[in-house]
Amino acid sequence: MDVIVSNDKLKSGNQRIEFIDAMRGFTMILVVVCHVSGFCLGIGTDVPSIHPFLYEFRMPTFFFISGFVLYKSTQVWNMGAVLSFLKKKFPVQIVTTSIFFLIFIYLHNENLIDGLFSDSKLGYWFTYTLFFYFIFYSLSRCILQALKCNDTLTDSFVFLIGTLFYFLFSVRSVFYHLPLSFELSRLLSMQHWGYFLFFTIGTLFKKYYSQLQLLLDTKPIIFVCLVLFFGGNIFYQNSGLLWNVLFNLSMAISGIVLVFSFFRINQSSFVKEKPLGKCLQYIGRRTLDIYLLHYFLLPTGLLEISSFIRVHPMPILEFVITLVISLIIIGGCLILSNILRMSPAMTYLLFGVKKRK
Repeated sequence: MDVIVSNDKLKSGNQRIEFIDAMRGFTMILVVVCHVSGFCLGIGTDVPSIHPFLYEFRMPTFFFISGFVLYKSTQVWNMGAVLSFLKKKFPVQIVTTSIFFLIFIYLHNENLIDGLFSDSKLGYWFTYTLFFYFIFYSLSRCILQALKCNDTLTDSFVFLIGTLFYFLFSVRSVFYHLPLSFELSRLLSMQHWGYFLFFTIGTLFKKYYSQLQLLLDTKPIIFVCLVLFFGGNIFYQNSGLLWNVLFNLSMAISGIVLVFSFFRINQSSFVKEKPLGKCLQYIGRRTLDIYLLHYFLLPTGLLEISSFIRVHPMPILEFVITLVISLIIIGGCLILSNILRMSPAMTYLLFGVKKRK
């Protein structure tokens, strides 16, 4: 099996990993496809769709990649490093997102208070939530380092925190019984904090890549993940709270492993020299831009297309239609992104990126 990313390159964390950029681009496309299907076409559970399959691993994979990219083997998490790290992330995750959030509210005549106290933040919850993850992760590492915990114990504790968050904040019947202010929980979008587990899994995948690479190269692991993901989705039946939680967790993890393994094993197809790899990597490097801009480009007036899909409920056809619309939207986002990035000041203000001199 041809693996072209060396472990030294992964451990250094200073160079972009091509198949990870391509994987992030692929996941961003799925996000836009989902939004087109739900927001533009109004396709829900009443119509047979491929989107329930994508939903199981789409956002978990996005957070997994965020954790994978974040981890640096040389990072030292003392309090100074934590404050410096959060200071660096604040403009990107909070300031830039808030600018687009406020512009969206103004253009769509939305209510600011309603937007702030909604779980979705009018769609902009992801970057806000990711900043909270940065806080949780960096402070956890800092505290455990101060307590002089070894690597194994530290990794175990961080993973345990992620697992606890998953069960507390992802399981609605548990979440609604937590002693939390309803307004505070919605303001902080706590219902999305359960994804922190997949963020931590991403950091551990990066740290233990050498060992996991050997494990993922074994066919039984991939086979088990295929059976879990597709078999679980086909034969799933609502069988109570515990089963539902374990089902969702197994679907998410098996989906992440399958997507990660596919891009890693076939990474020679996703290098910059290949057209597909070049496109996916470019989208992957502009994920933030696309995420912030695409809400402004989601089309309305697609009633005829929506009616056609409902009259002819073919999941593959629906996916192709939404994919084509999504690629057009992403193309528009990239054009707008390049225009806005012509100004260094706008590049920093809107996307938190300082252009190199």
